[in-house]
Amino acid sequence: MLSSKLRTEFERVRPFIPFILCQLIILGCCYRLWLVYAYNPMDHIWSDPERHWVQGIDARRDDPLALMDPILFQLYIGVLAKLTLGIPKLVAFYTSALSLVTPWLWYRFLRELQPSRNLALLGWAILAWLPSWAAIYSYFMQETLMLPLLGAALWATWRCRRKADLPAFILAALLWTLAGLTRSICLPIGLLALVWLWAAQGDKARRAAVSVILLALVFGPLTVRSLNRAHLVAPHGIGGLNALYARSGGFEINIEFKRQGAGWGYGFGSPSVGARPFEPFSDWHTSREGVARFRIDLDKGTEDWDAEQAKLDLDLPRYLWLTKENLIFLFFSESWPDTNRERLIGEINHQLRWIWAPLTLAGLILTLRLWRRQRERMLPALILVWFLVQGLSLVAVNEGRYRKPFEGLLVAQLILLASTLGRPRFADQTMPAAVPPLPKGTGL
Repeated sequence: MLSSKLRTEFERVRPFIPFILCQLIILGCCYRLWLVYAYNPMDHIWSDPERHWVQGIDARRDDPLALMDPILFQLYIGVLAKLTLGIPKLVAFYTSALSLVTPWLWYRFLRELQPSRNLALLGWAILAWLPSWAAIYSYFMQETLMLPLLGAALWATWRCRRKADLPAFILAALLWTLAGLTRSICLPIGLLALVWLWAAQGDKARRAAVSVILLALVFGPLTVRSLNRAHLVAPHGIGGLNALYARSGGFEINIEFKRQGAGWGYGFGSPSVGARPFEPFSDWHTSREGVARFRIDLDKGTEDWDAEQAKLDLDLPRYLWLTKENLIFLFFSESWPDTNRERLIGEINHQLRWIWAPLTLAGLILTLRLWRRQRERMLPALILVWFLVQGLSLVAVNEGRYRKPFEGLLVAQLILLASTLGRPRFADQTMPAAVPPLPKGTGL
């Protein structure tokens, strides 16, 4: 009886669902706009945001720390600084535009992913209001550029799967390359997506040739750059520092670099290691301790990197310990720096860290139960690759902000599962159950 009443009530309000969702999206966009102007990135030039800002405005900076990060965010900051001259109102104008376009690009991906326009609008509304995806735009952090590029790359991937032509494949390859040059985690995800498309579609020779040419044009000069300054093949940035820190077991890291007689020294600790991720329920904290110290002569290429890695005895018990902590950091740590708890959105963002592990478990169970019915294999595979690399491979000491791409991917998977479960009950009003769905990609 209760279920029947709920279905009746749902049928009554269903015609108003698109209007309600659109109002939520508009309000969410207004809120995102206000956030950037109220908490301007130019007011937060310290720590990592300062590092990214300085690296961007100094085009010829070639110290080791500048070579660690992928280059695209540095280029973005350089262009932003040139366009705005650091004027806060202009910085807020361009940053708010980037903030607004991010959930829209993911909406375009959701339209390609599944047939329901209503569910795609729901995903847009969720991502527009998601605190960890809104508050980050008050800071100069790589995620502010990575999130829209990742959404665009996912849209281009599913668009290529629908169109199955060479121009669509080239666009997908280009966008995955740009996303990977913003945050390296996008590279393995993009590689799987492109290999999947290449294997499933025809014209394989031309697609392979174009991909090789594109990679050579983009990564070739960047490889020359890294060889010249660090004697390493690292077109996407030198990730060795983060890997040493992750595998060292140290609470902090201190690393000294030498190159052609010059020297640099850096010391820092991840915000995760100083936190209590299970507060107020538990006082658990990391077992990492001490300062891990390393010395790297960049003129020797990989020699010192390999020697320092060899000193780290990464046996199975140590790997399990470090990986367990890394997973705790990834799923339960706050998303620094956008969890300033003196602000309401920062407090909400901090508390919402609790939802991701249960949502992940629920998504996994539903995905396995609906595996045959859903028939979508690529998105779960991309999520799995993210988990294997970010969660299990010790490429860095994880932080809550490293969770942001997964948050979008998980929302997309849950929307896809809702589309599978809800047919035809949550179908668009213009799409009767007996009529095949409209081609993917139509709509807003």
